[in-house]
Amino acid sequence: MSRYVINVLASRDLNEIADYFAEHSLATGDLFFRNFNSKCQQLINFPNSGKSYASMLRFGHICENYP
Repeated sequence: MSRYVINVLASRDLNEIADYFAEHSLATGDLFFRNFNSKCQQLINFPNSGKSYASMLRFGHICENYP
């Protein structure tokens, strides 16, 4: 069985998102995290799907120090 690991910085962001939904809309938060989990499962099932951004890194289109 495959699994996924959430980066520490991404985990912090997800915690902040969860805190926001806890204050504003539990139902919307539940939907958000169900969809997020579904996308993670899709990546497990199809790990080569999606788009590579490697070429953008070479041309400096992605900021490596994004806060």
